[in-house]
Amino acid sequence: MTFRFKTFRVYQSAKEYCKVCRDTIKNHIEKQDRPLSDQIARSLNSIVLNIAEGSADASDTEFARFLSISIRSVYESVAGFDLAVVYGYISEDLRKCIEEKAETLVKELSSFRNRLRNKRTG
Repeated sequence: MTFRFKTFRVYQSAKEYCKVCRDTIKNHIEKQDRPLSDQIARSLNSIVLNIAEGSADASDTEFARFLSISIRSVYESVAGFDLAVVYGYISEDLRKCIEEKAETLVKELSSFRNRLRNKRTG
């Protein structure tokens, strides 16, 4: 059996984003605010796991829906890091770096989702 999600570039990008963000949580947030670090971590896991889950369905429409959930989870992680700045856990520069990576990932996810949507309508 082959897990097709492992071949998608966006899956690899999502894992990389999650790794950077998890390192930030571990080094800057976790000891100071466990609930916030847990919430951000859940949103990060959701990004990757929804790509995998959506790929299991034969329907491009359903897969596109799961990619939309992944996108929303990226937004949630960005908001979590915004709170971390407000609470004084991370610097504005670190937040900007994370946000740039998030924007790139959202563009990749959106492009992939749009290709799936266009495939079914085109």
